[in-house]
Amino acid sequence: MSDHLRLGMVMPFILNRFLVSNCLKPQEMEKLQVRTNLNRNQVINAIVKCWAIVAKCSRLAFKNSLTNNDYIVLEKYLKMEQKALIELFDDFVGLPNLHANCHLLRHARTFGTLTNTEVGTKEMVHRIFKNMVPHTNRKNIEFDLLKRYTTLQSIRYLADGGIDPRNL
Repeated sequence: MSDHLRLGMVMPFILNRFLVSNCLKPQEMEKLQVRTNLNRNQVINAIVKCWAIVAKCSRLAFKNSLTNNDYIVLEKYLKMEQKALIELFDDFVGLPNLHANCHLLRHARTFGTLTNTEVGTKEMVHRIFKNMVPHTNRKNIEFDLLKRYTTLQSIRYLADGGIDPRNL
């Protein structure tokens, strides 16, 4: 387990123990109160709850192996995490890392686990498909990309000895 993941896991406990309304700047506290329609103590509880959701999501996302039930729970926690972060921090909307969370479940199912993955990996996959476009006939791009992707998946299937890890 990485140090970042450990810190993320203990952060709710640290915040719950030490975070009080005086720790936040008055302007930030006021903005959070207006945005969430909560009083000062409820805002603090919402921040702790948000970090707890992030910690649970991180723990599940970076497990070494995932079961079918884990994928369902991961999807639920990813949605809860996105909702909690946007609810508290409105400037999170449109950030690349928050957008990448939308794709984590699909990447987990496709590539097995999310361990040792990052946004750069997903962007690299996007770049690969983007670089394929000039080599298509430009009349039916979706078909050409699908054909190339299917070919890559077939080669991967054969290289894995005829086992598709997405269906396990």
